[in-house]
Amino acid sequence: MRCVVCGTAMKTRRENFKYDACGLPYVTLAGVDVSRCPKCGEFEVAIPRIEELHRVIATAVARRRGRLEPVEVRYLRKWLGWSGTDFAAHMGVSAETVSRWEGGSQRIGSTADRLLRLMALSREPAREYSLDLLKAVDAETPPSFRIGLEAKRGEWQAAVA
Repeated sequence: MRCVVCGTAMKTRRENFKYDACGLPYVTLAGVDVSRCPKCGEFEVAIPRIEELHRVIATAVARRRGRLEPVEVRYLRKWLGWSGTDFAAHMGVSAETVSRWEGGSQRIGSTADRLLRLMALSREPAREYSLDLLKAVDAETPPSFRIGLEAKRGEWQAAVA
């Protein structure tokens, strides 16, 4: 492999690599292939299965103790694939609030912290329940409704009447 900057042959070896490109300052990848140019110092890192890596990082962040830090809120939001506006709608807050959470001028509240962790840990929503329904929770006063329950083939099934 040749350096893209100066054309010198790069030397590859397995190293521990601080992966700050993910947006979190404390992630280190152990034993990944890093190619370095001995002439100009340019380097390239081979990161296998990056989607899986980001899922594992998100899970570790969501399961850690203590209130989420601003960089962690941003990481989980991006991992979920939401813009700041979409995230605000899902969380039931304003886009400005999300900006303050991610910028560090306001701590994320404990309820919002728990909700974000729950969303990150259950990335694939339960069958027939979309996270988009969270957007409408406070949007309007719903009419009263009834739930009919019936046992079919050994399972309870509910239908909104």
